[in-house]
Formats: sequence, C-alpha cells, structure tokens
Amino acid sequence: MIVHTRSSASRSETTVTQTVVAAVSDAEDCDLLALPPLWDVIDSEAMDVLFAPTRTATPRSGRLEFQYAGYAVDVEIDTDSTVTVSVEALADGDGSIETR
Repeated sequence: MIVHTRSSASRSETTVTQTVVAAVSDAEDCDLLALPPLWDVIDSEAMDVLFAPTRTATPRSGRLEFQYAGYAVDVEIDTDSTVTVSVEALADGDGSIETR
C-alpha cells in the first residue's frame, strides 16, 4: 500500500488530485504523465472542492473511494484537515486486493 498525506500547512501547494496521481505514480513506479487521465474515472475538480477547507474554517471530515489505473484509491480527510491518500493494487479479476 502506498500512502501520501497532505497536512493543512501544505494544502495550498498541492491539490488532492495531484496527491492521488502522485500516489498511483509511486505505486506503479512510473512517470505521472504515463498514467491515464484521472478525469476519466472521477470529476477531479469536484474532488478538490470536496476536500478543500470550508469558508468558515469549520473542520471537515469524510472519505471517498474509487478505482483508478488498476488501483483502489481511498481519500480521507480528518477533523484536523489532514488529507490521506492510500492506494492498493487491484488483483486480476477475483475481486481481492493485492498489496504492493
């Protein structure tokens, strides 16, 4: 499993979309540009808005799961505004997950 974390201090520098693509790129050991477009599987702008800070600075929490480029992707934000992106390789056809 590959895990990337974004703290509230680094949020203005990197989007959730960039963090997801970087995590999958690390798991695949490939260049970011070698991956298929993320927007083919999820609305990346909506995902970035979903995990963005609120206008009133109210803590936000939640979780989003989807599949991308052969990986199960789990994006989670906790109440201290830390975003964690975890990726696990999907196994071939049997529904189980292979850990890398």
